[in-house]
Amino acid sequence: MGPEKGRRYPVETQGTVFYMQQRQNPKEKLNQAARLWICFFLIVLVTCLACAPRGKVRLIKPEKICWDSIHNVAVRGFDGHYGEMVRSHIYNRLREVQHFNPTDAIPIYAVGNLPSNTLEEVEFLQAVENLKADALITGHVTAHIHDIHGFDPLQLKEGTGYYKKSKNPYGEWVDEEIKRTVIKDVPFVIRKVSFSGQYKVFDLKARGGIVQRELKEIYEEKYGGDEEYRDLGRKLGNLPTSSHTSEELSKRIAENIVAELSRMRLARFVKLDKGRHKMVRWGVALARKGKWQEAIQTWEQVIRDDPDNAPAYYNLGVAYEGLGDMEGLNRARDLYKRSASYGEKKLYTEAITRVDRVIQGNHAD
Repeated sequence: MGPEKGRRYPVETQGTVFYMQQRQNPKEKLNQAARLWICFFLIVLVTCLACAPRGKVRLIKPEKICWDSIHNVAVRGFDGHYGEMVRSHIYNRLREVQHFNPTDAIPIYAVGNLPSNTLEEVEFLQAVENLKADALITGHVTAHIHDIHGFDPLQLKEGTGYYKKSKNPYGEWVDEEIKRTVIKDVPFVIRKVSFSGQYKVFDLKARGGIVQRELKEIYEEKYGGDEEYRDLGRKLGNLPTSSHTSEELSKRIAENIVAELSRMRLARFVKLDKGRHKMVRWGVALARKGKWQEAIQTWEQVIRDDPDNAPAYYNLGVAYEGLGDMEGLNRARDLYKRSASYGEKKLYTEAITRVDRVIQGNHAD
């Protein structure tokens, strides 16, 4: 092997040892520098790619959502075994409300085949690029259905086949069967269902997320057993099928989702009344956070404690007006009139006029 380049080698001359440096070829120096620069460039490139944002869609702040420009809503399929049930009910419910016009996003292959969790990914933006809608709603549905079977030991009266004479309520003598008390094990079924719907709404024009929430429905009913012999009890023979229970809860979840969206939209244009009652103000704070069901329960409690509380009636009217359907509008009008009867405010009379105008417009159509 020849001497290694770049190293110092001892050379003995007349008893004296000298060290000599093997010279390096200039071209090799240039190649070595180039390799170092290439390695440095690759390290920087990998670092930048690792730290670069992944194209997540921003979430628009509630106060900056332009609800008046959101009318056409594309309803994309929901993931999960019961997702299609919820999607179908959301689509039908949106057709009933005043504020939104639903369109079906299922026929669009790119959108219909994207999982709902890609709503905040770059691929989703590309898929909805040519979708003719102002907003898109999608989500995921999970459900757990469990039937518990058992028996209730009940004391029951049964006939013996023997009769005795007795008077009926009209004072007439009739034959009455003698009965005896027996213990019977009466079968029952307790149906427990947990239904959860996670949904997201995406503003296609602003290219941002509007809402990302989860709604839950808990169902537990007993059929048969001690319910079997009550006048208004749930008979075991009336136990609905699992699919029927799922259908009802899917519809309930869908109605609550659309109600939340409608109320969010209305809250941007209609003012709530804080009033002076502490609980009324608490309900207003809940509504502003989007927790309308809790707000409604709060105002209803205020009315039970203080039946003449005008702001509570008015705010409940806003909640029902926000549903957007005719039933909700009629209920809202009644509540607005109640509020006006307990307190004269321009806010209340304007609400009555606004709802009357919408109701009359629907009748005209």
